[in-house]
Amino acid sequence: MDSNSGFADLHNHLYGSLKPELLRQMGMGNPAPRWEIFTKPFQELYGKSINTETFFEDYKSLEDFKKIYLFNHQGPFPEFQAKFNLIIALSKFDPQEIKFVSKHITKDQYEEGVVYGEYRIMYSPLDTYEGIYSKTLAACEGFEEAESELSQKAKSRLVVSLHRDGEVFKEYEMLKEMMEKDPIIKKYLVGLDFCYIEEGFPPKGKREFLKEVQKDNIAETSTALTVLYHVGESFLDKTLLSASRWVLEAAEWGAHRLGHAIAVGLDPNAYLGKKVIEPVSEREDTLKFQLDHWEEISKYGELPPKKRLESELDSIRHKEKLEISVTENLVSETKAFQEYCMDRIKNTNAVIESCPSSNEYIGMVRDKAHHPLVRFARNDLKFTISTDDPGIFGTNIKEEYDKAESLGLDVEYLEKIRKNSFQYTSEILSGRIEFKQGAIL
Repeated sequence: MDSNSGFADLHNHLYGSLKPELLRQMGMGNPAPRWEIFTKPFQELYGKSINTETFFEDYKSLEDFKKIYLFNHQGPFPEFQAKFNLIIALSKFDPQEIKFVSKHITKDQYEEGVVYGEYRIMYSPLDTYEGIYSKTLAACEGFEEAESELSQKAKSRLVVSLHRDGEVFKEYEMLKEMMEKDPIIKKYLVGLDFCYIEEGFPPKGKREFLKEVQKDNIAETSTALTVLYHVGESFLDKTLLSASRWVLEAAEWGAHRLGHAIAVGLDPNAYLGKKVIEPVSEREDTLKFQLDHWEEISKYGELPPKKRLESELDSIRHKEKLEISVTENLVSETKAFQEYCMDRIKNTNAVIESCPSSNEYIGMVRDKAHHPLVRFARNDLKFTISTDDPGIFGTNIKEEYDKAESLGLDVEYLEKIRKNSFQYTSEILSGRIEFKQGAIL
């Protein structure tokens, strides 16, 4: 696993890696698919009625199955989720299957060039301690078997996705307890992740949690965990200004890696002429932030005068939502703010996980010139290139690097990114192991 060969894929969801043929095969072997999870949202968002009685007959051709499974168009997160629900419906998600999937995915992606992968898994909020323990153990055992069969030429590690609206401290304590109890979980579980719907869950709600994890990581390095935080990926409920602030806050409060962080690098011209509805609470937080850091932000471009920001803050107090027009002035103000945020992020240890296909499809980055990756590179931010859900996006790690090249990043620069990614693994960022240049990780 040295950085002289192969790729590190650091942002990858385990079940989102299932290729169409494997998912179909798993579904056919499942006596009780959870159809209701898939059929209703799919019909609502794609206008297509699914006959569950004849499903495998209707979609016996792989090409037809791919049409309802692959997400390779630009659409908001709920459209993506409606397709991802097919994975949830067709899989049993029991320990036996999880072990099979984690082993299969490790071997499959090794063939595509991945020598180090971190895979995220999310449990039902209704799952029990025993259920979570057996599934976590199964994923780790699958990774261990795959590594053994590949003669240790590849490494896989597990990241558990927590619920943004769940009892995160409790979930965290439970996972730490499992690590203490079982050496295989202790070895393979390396991080925690926040994913799924981002809107409505500002990073400030997780500030205390981030602090707690950092404190524990220092106190006991052998079970240190990273916090990987999907942020600035989907921001339909706010301006690019507020979404950029979220990315900066997540970085400064201690998230080790930032999932996507599109908002802070996206060209605001993409929103010129549009109107955005934003909760007043978000606008207030952004105005206060601008006022607190006015002099510093002003070095990057022109901000509205302090008096104007103060009077807006005063005038919106009794409202709930605001309609904000994206004018030329707001575009230039946003650009300056993004540059300021990127400089501040550069001074943290946070690494951005950029997933080019996912950004294009879910992030709906419509114009190559607007793609955040270009600005991340120009601003010399620490980032890595990953696949996100390679099965459902119909991609692989090499294709993601090719896509980055097509955006204008040159081959030498991408080679540097590929090598640097091995320094950004969860075990290194959390302090569990020390990075040694060129060493086997």
